[in-house]
Amino acid sequence: MSGSPRDTAMKLATLSTSFIALLLTTSSAWELQANGHVYTGNAPKGCQSINIPRGSSISWTGSKGAETLQLFNVQGKCSQVYRTVMGVGDINASNNIYGYMVKP
Repeated sequence: MSGSPRDTAMKLATLSTSFIALLLTTSSAWELQANGHVYTGNAPKGCQSINIPRGSSISWTGSKGAETLQLFNVQGKCSQVYRTVMGVGDINASNNIYGYMVKP
């Protein structure tokens, strides 16, 4: 015997909500793609070394409290921002990039 259409709809809604919650908890808050590499995280990240040659394509997706990518073009320093990408964006590196930081 099967349940009523309302019972079936409730079960599907519960299953759908559970699936969406699972996706949200397992997905990354940010993703940086550059120079054939993918970097991901679930929270803001302080200054990190990276080597992105001039002319490379950079793709950024940020959300959930880690929306902003800052890029730095002075080796060993994260004090002067070279480029900033907020939310989602694609850019080309017009200089070599040596560091990045993810901010809320």
